[in-house]
Amino acid sequence: MIWLVATALAGPVILPRDAVDEVSAARALTGRRLALLVGPSAFDDPAFVPLRFTDDDALELAQTLSDPDLGRFDEVWTLTERPDTTVAGVRAAMAELGAQTLSRDDTVVVYFSTHGTLVDEGGHLFQELVLSDTRLAAARQTGLEVAEVTRWMDALPSRRKLLVLATCHSGSGKSALTPGVTEALASIKGPPTLEEVSEATMVLSACAWSETARESAELGHDVYTAFLLDALITGDLDGDGAVTASEAHETARRATWEFTAGAQRPQAVMNVLGADPIVLSGQRGPAESATIGSWSRPLTAYELAVDGVSKGALPGVSAIAPGPHAIEVRRPDGGLVARQHITARAGSQIDVQALMRRDLGRLGVGVGYLGDTAGIGGPTLEAELHAPRLLPVGWDATAHGGFVVAWPYTSVMGGLAAERILRPGAVQLRAGAGLEGGFLSRGGDEPLLAPTLVPAAVASVLWLPPAAGFVRMSVTGAPLWWTDGGDLHGGGMVQVRLVAGLAPPGR
Repeated sequence: MIWLVATALAGPVILPRDAVDEVSAARALTGRRLALLVGPSAFDDPAFVPLRFTDDDALELAQTLSDPDLGRFDEVWTLTERPDTTVAGVRAAMAELGAQTLSRDDTVVVYFSTHGTLVDEGGHLFQELVLSDTRLAAARQTGLEVAEVTRWMDALPSRRKLLVLATCHSGSGKSALTPGVTEALASIKGPPTLEEVSEATMVLSACAWSETARESAELGHDVYTAFLLDALITGDLDGDGAVTASEAHETARRATWEFTAGAQRPQAVMNVLGADPIVLSGQRGPAESATIGSWSRPLTAYELAVDGVSKGALPGVSAIAPGPHAIEVRRPDGGLVARQHITARAGSQIDVQALMRRDLGRLGVGVGYLGDTAGIGGPTLEAELHAPRLLPVGWDATAHGGFVVAWPYTSVMGGLAAERILRPGAVQLRAGAGLEGGFLSRGGDEPLLAPTLVPAAVASVLWLPPAAGFVRMSVTGAPLWWTDGGDLHGGGMVQVRLVAGLAPPGR
């Protein structure tokens, strides 16, 4: 598997002008770019089959990252031969890189292309990276644990950190397992529970758990790494002049899937707020396109379609042109979970998960006005309850109640309706039908009684801001009858309501 882990919350750095030269000042403002790339060319233990391209993977990636027109990295350490590729040698290089990572704005990339293995201790599995002197029978003592690397990276002052592990743990390809671990895995239903490796904001994998990370003689590299290298040149999805970590992975993900005919399916989970801050190649400028997608694990295998054209399974992102688009998201079984109309802006990054917002419920209060065909009306105080999950996707169940101050008498009104979402999105257009009822009283001993239930039509506009809230304006029309002194009166009524309130988000 290939894992990528990143954190990014860069803060400002202030230095006195007379204390640094222009180059140092520029680096302080933009951060240094540092990379450590490890690809052992050989392994001491014959239990690990030779890998043909691990050193080439590291060397070519170093060349791309060092290119002043591409990666523009300030320092790149490349380890491919003993003693640098022993556990002690790699730890020494990590210590050296750590000593040079001084700013919160630094970008740190660490890459391993090697075998992976698992160690079972007390029923818990630990991921180990295989280095030149690692022994399979004692991998826990002689390997480099993934969690050790991520703990070290988390401790660096930089807030832009990226770890890429070109390895897998399936027992074939770029991995090797002891018979005991192989037997333990065979008894596990579903993906095994591994040591928690990091609290970082991105995790990428080049294949699903049971799949194999492959090397390719045709490509001359690890398959995913080969397409990752291409992506550093061609992977600028939004046309802003820079290739970010998420853009590079998405480009490599699609190419890997196609090259292996679906046998190797790269996976991804990311938690990035706003623009991906980890630029691997190029320099950011004005964007030409927008991107849409999601890296959320719960959306794995959900299908995204834009304007009726499938963009493939999530997680992942796709480039779309600026302008209006119709978006659909479907479950793996084909069931529709979201249908939205959006307007994309150049450079915007649209999260599908946000478009799929289905609140647990919505409760609001507001004001309105009720009038009838006789020209009589009055202001109202309103409360509304919405139950989005009672009906299929695209519908809402709504209930409302209100107090009519004067119409021409004090009254209490309420109703139930089912609303169809005609235009999904953050601003929704809706239409529906339901039942209205009310009780009117002019005081004294003669109450005025309106029929408890009459058919009603409703049209509304609903705004769902990113926060857990809503604003809704609706218009309801219904026939109306009431008695006054024994006489039956009839006509129609129109009620306008404006309410706002809370909408706790659901999953």
